[in-house]
Formats: sequence, structure tokens, C-alpha cells
Amino acid sequence: MLRVRSVVAIATIALAALLTSAEDAAAGNPCCCPPAPIQATLCVSPPCSCCSQNVSVCIPGCCTETPTVCWRSGFLGRQIGTYTWPCCGHSVKVVVTRRGVVKVRG
Repeated sequence: MLRVRSVVAIATIALAALLTSAEDAAAGNPCCCPPAPIQATLCVSPPCSCCSQNVSVCIPGCCTETPTVCWRSGFLGRQIGTYTWPCCGHSVKVVVTRRGVVKVRG
């Protein structure tokens, strides 16, 4: 008798969990993984340079807005640009060396 009650209790809990997840999915709140990362191209043009370069970066799929950029001077004449997507809080640093070599960090 105890075994039958245990099986019924477990089945009831499993059914309630399935119904709750189905209701969440129907309400537009799916409990699935976040969107996959996407490849984006940034047009890097440091403030003290007349040249611009395209750089490919991988960003979270939820970053859909245009990033804001803030440039600062770095060590040994480097220019460091921080690209930030305010909608998702993700940021990428782009380092441009004195010789024009572009490196992506983050």
C-alpha cells in the first residue's frame, strides 16, 4: 500500500511539473537555453587614425542593439576601444597598436 501511494505521489509531481512547463511555454516564457552567439562585424576606426578596419567578433545572441564605443590611450602608443552593448551588458575591447595591428579582447 505504501508503494502504491509513493508511485501516485511521484506521478502527481511529475504531471504538475509538465503542466507548469507547458503553461510557461504557452505564455511566451519558454524555459530553454538563451540564443546562440552570433558573429558581428565592427568597423574599427581609432580617433587618431584616418584608416578603419573591419573586425569580426562573437557576441551573445541577445545583443541586438548598436554598441557604444569609448576610446582611450594605452601603453606604448596603443589605442584601446571598448565596445559595449547596453541591452545585454556585454563588452569587447579592441586594441590598435602603433603599427596598426588590431587585437580583440573579450
